[in-house]
Amino acid sequence: MKRFIYGGLSALLLTTSTAVMAEPAARGRAQVNQPDTAMVFNFTGPMIINSGAINNTHYIRIAVIGMDLQDLMVSIPGEMERFQSVRVIDQTGKEIPSKINLSKDKLAITFDQPIMAGTYLQVEFVGVRMFTAGGSTLLYSITGQRVGLRGEIPIGTARIQLPSRS
Repeated sequence: MKRFIYGGLSALLLTTSTAVMAEPAARGRAQVNQPDTAMVFNFTGPMIINSGAINNTHYIRIAVIGMDLQDLMVSIPGEMERFQSVRVIDQTGKEIPSKINLSKDKLAITFDQPIMAGTYLQVEFVGVRMFTAGGSTLLYSITGQRVGLRGEIPIGTARIQLPSRS
């Protein structure tokens, strides 16, 4: 009978100590998933939200956040031989009236009316011809001027991966 009581008592102590040790680990996991520890992003300036290539058109989509956007400056990658035209459209697909000036390696876009915060725009390079046969990555550095601020602010670098032509 003593063996039975001592054996049952040992099993009870082992089960209790295991449950007590597991509780802090479970409590720690629950705290990680709490809403107050979640990562929160608060963007206060324009940013690139998408970029890519469809056939011979390269596009860069920019979210206008924080303040209205007055102009854009896009650096042209060295791998780009030429392009036929540039279109700037809003989220509805409607063309945004703007003046486009091309220098040796930069494209300046000045909007007739500032682009309102809370919207997005898309810059499209139509009819792109490349020096490379494909498989390379193009980097378009973009800056902009926000209404009420002097000087260009960095918006980001759009990355476009070209497929290999084999």
